[in-house]
Amino acid sequence: MLEAPIPEEEPARLKELHSYGVLDTSPEDIFDDITHLVQDITGAKIGIISLVDENRQWFKSCVGLEDAPQETPRNISFCGHTIVQRKPLIIPDALEDERFCDNPLVKEPPRIRFYAGFPLIAANGMVLGSLCAIDLEPRSLTPQQITSMERLARQVVSQMELRREAHLLQSAERALQIQDSKAAPPDIQLLSDITLVMDRDQLMQMLTLMFELDQPPCFALARCKFKEYSRISATLGTAAAESLVQTGLERLRSCLPPQATMTRFSENEVVIVLPHLSEEAAVTAIVERCVASLETPLKLNDRDLELNMSAGVVIFKNNYNDPDSLLSDASIAQRIAITDRSTNRAFRFIDLPSRLAVQQHYQIETDLRRTIRRNEIIPYLQPIVDLGTGDPVGLECLMRWRTESSDILLPDAFLPISHLAGLSGELDLQIIHKALQASQQLAAVAPERPLQLSVNLSGLLLENEALRIRLLQLIRTTPLPPGWHLQVELVEDYLQDNGSDLGAFLNTLRRQGVSIAIDDFGTGYSSLSRLHNYPVRTVKVDSSFVQRINDPRNPSNQVLKTIQSLGADLALTITAEGVETESQRTWLLENGYSQGQGFLFSRAMSVQATCDYLAQVR
Repeated sequence: MLEAPIPEEEPARLKELHSYGVLDTSPEDIFDDITHLVQDITGAKIGIISLVDENRQWFKSCVGLEDAPQETPRNISFCGHTIVQRKPLIIPDALEDERFCDNPLVKEPPRIRFYAGFPLIAANGMVLGSLCAIDLEPRSLTPQQITSMERLARQVVSQMELRREAHLLQSAERALQIQDSKAAPPDIQLLSDITLVMDRDQLMQMLTLMFELDQPPCFALARCKFKEYSRISATLGTAAAESLVQTGLERLRSCLPPQATMTRFSENEVVIVLPHLSEEAAVTAIVERCVASLETPLKLNDRDLELNMSAGVVIFKNNYNDPDSLLSDASIAQRIAITDRSTNRAFRFIDLPSRLAVQQHYQIETDLRRTIRRNEIIPYLQPIVDLGTGDPVGLECLMRWRTESSDILLPDAFLPISHLAGLSGELDLQIIHKALQASQQLAAVAPERPLQLSVNLSGLLLENEALRIRLLQLIRTTPLPPGWHLQVELVEDYLQDNGSDLGAFLNTLRRQGVSIAIDDFGTGYSSLSRLHNYPVRTVKVDSSFVQRINDPRNPSNQVLKTIQSLGADLALTITAEGVETESQRTWLLENGYSQGQGFLFSRAMSVQATCDYLAQVR
């Protein structure tokens, strides 16, 4: 019998092996999954992950061999021979190989006949052990099987690297806890099971390997996006966003079955793979739990912040040719989940309508880019009125898009797509510029009636410093008529962070004479009691509350009374949106509301139609 030789760099190799902290650890599903894949790929009875220590080979995973010992002596091991080379050691029939024919593992149980060992090579070139396929009958491997096994061996090393990183992180965390002044924020914790979080390269290797199997297993893949990551990063910084993501991953992990894997696919995306799941109902239950887990605000120091999540889901039943097409369909479904407001679900499965919808979205995005280049977005204006007299006190500028077929599109048809395409900030600047220019024409019709001109700011503009600077310059260089003043509206969700950058920008606007209004109030997660942190002058109550005045099933009367009372205490102007009936107007007046906006008074109008309107009411 030829004993396994000792590599020349043995001390360094052993030091590298021990640094992973894997030896003598408990069995783990992810490693057992890999050894099961060894069986699937090769057809061999036994799959083993073997790590070669100083005097033994130790099995991190062994499947297919009942009552197998967890280790065997190194000097008789096949894997001891594998680690002295960097290519696979394949022995079709051990009884016909003079090196192994009299080996105790061949002559006695388990009576090995076939062995294929694929070296587990660390990043520094040291060979840690072997990924083995073993059978009790002679056999051979095809070139494709050999390639797949080599890839799978790299996955083993990747998983070991993750464990070493986790060990280092835990050591660092303990050291930080000793030094109170440098301790991590108490509300942010490391993943308790970081072992199942892959990186992007590892995911692609795993998917590629699964696609190359003769009979790939069914699985589901969800591509998940943290919708608030960019805004939090822009207002509170990347470190805060990353801390929240780590907490979000912890929540997601608690919602997943043990065999699932997660991948940090990009800074704001996670890919979840759910093996052996092919029924939509079972996948739906898991994804719903994941989405719900992020609906509750996350804690960062004294702030409650939201990540929220949208997801696109694909079920693989041997119906894709490669990982890229699978991930592309998941991305399509995710995008539809974000833009489709016809349902309240934050995730979508890919289907034919989704593919057609994304093609339509792409066409809208292409046409919208051309429209922005041509400066063709149209300003429409809706009066804000005194509820007592019906006289206009202001105008809100809303954008419209006249397509090449002369259709007039409302914002709901293109704003969600413009946000995904990163165009909403440019749309803001273009429509604000046109509104400021149109104010001169409007003022000429009713010079004795100075008005407030209200414009909307999207999240992309608020998050982008370059766009904010362009807005400030635009306001300075395009003055309003005498007596008029400008108001900017932003949705209340952008106040929940209490970010210093946002506060500084809003204060700069205020110093330039611009009023700040909170739009659609009551639909987000802010509160009137926190508005004093910002230079807010006006709150616009969302139309959904006005529509439910005296609703027999879900009345909003008390909520509206509370908002008005708190607003009065904070010296805020309260504007009711969506006023459509005289009874709504009467109730609002009786309960302290002075301003309103809605179809009862006027729909949004073109600039010329607004001129005619002002001429009639002056």
